[in-house]
Amino acid sequence: MAAHESAVSARLQAGEVNDGAAGNVGQSGDPGPSLESARPGATSRHDFVDNLVSDPKSVAGRSAQDIADQFTAAGYPAHVEQSTKRGTSQRAQQVRIQGHPEVTNVQVHPGGGRHTPEGSPYWKISTNTEGKTWVIPRDFRGADELGGNVVRYDE
Repeated sequence: MAAHESAVSARLQAGEVNDGAAGNVGQSGDPGPSLESARPGATSRHDFVDNLVSDPKSVAGRSAQDIADQFTAAGYPAHVEQSTKRGTSQRAQQVRIQGHPEVTNVQVHPGGGRHTPEGSPYWKISTNTEGKTWVIPRDFRGADELGGNVVRYDE
């Protein structure tokens, strides 16, 4: 880890900045190490994307745009759409993912409405292998009625 941090520091001092986002490479054209990857316990975008099905709690605290950016940087184009489904609060955002072998969509809901109090967010991960996985807080109402796997992120 210390060697990796030294490499990041040297690249930054040389003006070769890489924030870890797709398309941002150092002056040499080599993506090299990033500040994000130098943090203790940090995982690469590929780790987040590839392990999302086995570690659904990893979406907790992430915005729809952050999730889309992670998938896009890992090579799976993703974009955010505002939910327009009738009969809902229409506050959720849908992350539409293309080309991933498992994950097709991640819904990000900020909370408020029939399922949770205001400010108590939840996520729904849709896959073509495991079905739906709901990542919900303890104060989620109606968890017994959800179709799919239910994981509580605050327990």
